[in-house]
Amino acid sequence: PNPTMVFSQLQQCHHLQNSPLAHTLLYCLSLSSFFVCSLYAFVPASIRRLPRDHVRHIKWRSAVISGVVITGVGIYPLLWCRPVDGDAVSTSETLPAWYRYIGVSWQPLQDAKIILHVLILYLGALTCSWLKIYHHARILHWEKERPNRKNGQSSHNSRPDSMTQLPMILRPKHLWMSFNHTWIQPTIRSLKSLRGNEDHRWMIIRNLGMAPFAEEVIFRACLLPPLLASRRTASSELLSPTQASWIAPVFFGVAHLHHFYEKYRQLPSSQRTNKMICQLLLVVAVQWTYTTLFGAYVSHVFVRTGSLTGVTLAHVTCNYMGLPEISFAHPTSDLHRYRWLISFVYFLGIGVFVKGFNSEIFPRESVLPALLQQSMQELH
Repeated sequence: PNPTMVFSQLQQCHHLQNSPLAHTLLYCLSLSSFFVCSLYAFVPASIRRLPRDHVRHIKWRSAVISGVVITGVGIYPLLWCRPVDGDAVSTSETLPAWYRYIGVSWQPLQDAKIILHVLILYLGALTCSWLKIYHHARILHWEKERPNRKNGQSSHNSRPDSMTQLPMILRPKHLWMSFNHTWIQPTIRSLKSLRGNEDHRWMIIRNLGMAPFAEEVIFRACLLPPLLASRRTASSELLSPTQASWIAPVFFGVAHLHHFYEKYRQLPSSQRTNKMICQLLLVVAVQWTYTTLFGAYVSHVFVRTGSLTGVTLAHVTCNYMGLPEISFAHPTSDLHRYRWLISFVYFLGIGVFVKGFNSEIFPRESVLPALLQQSMQELH
């Protein structure tokens, strides 16, 4: 065939519509299974026996997952796109390119809004970080200004007996000293470790680079458009965005269940008791719940925005921030005295986060269903 025609057909295509849901679920299961099984089938046994954070293990897994991503993206247009007839190429300029369905687009402002939406959910955790700086600055101020320092007495091991002894209004220099001690210096040490410690560097690449990108490509970009274009029966409606956004993360959660095997494999034989197995099952159940809920959120974001970059950045942000910090609730924590404020901000952040779904953060019209509808209209 004419290379120009082939290129044009790849650039513009009609997305397959009205696919039986059973066929689509089989595709989702196959792709998810391929993602997980490849980590065992293509990674040598000698590498798999190494700790999960060993640099050689990370490199091997990253290489294998890169191949899975390339394969998943490569077969997508072959399975789900109907090429435009050669005579119709010139008249189909409004038809989306096949890669647009999987979220390849340039939407920097929209992507920034998604990061903001995620950070709102972490408002309580961010408040904890600020209060650590503020509380340390209050102690610095108290140590510098209290009278016994004027008499030459050391205050290195002393601390105020109550919160009322700490000043509320601080000098800028104390805030800066606390910020430097609490955030700047640890960040500099982390960057130095990133530069000089290969193990640390590859862990960061995996956690904030390879894993978020690969999982968003496979479990959002490659699964959601086919689900939205599927129906249970020939006479039923297409799956709604809500239904698709809850089905896709089930496969995302199941793909993390192999962590049970990983944790069990690393246990010494003497510790493989029924009690330990129950504890591992509980940990995996909690992880499955968290990953499924997170998957539902980023699935919703992908349906609303049609941006692969946006959901990848949301994933990176969540991996960086981690689980919400609740250590402030423990009486021995320096932040325990601020617990009511922190609790209020946590709930405030959750409320604003939920309210954000119906705000200007998201487009008024969901992008991905609109693209599929556009393809259907062009087809008819």
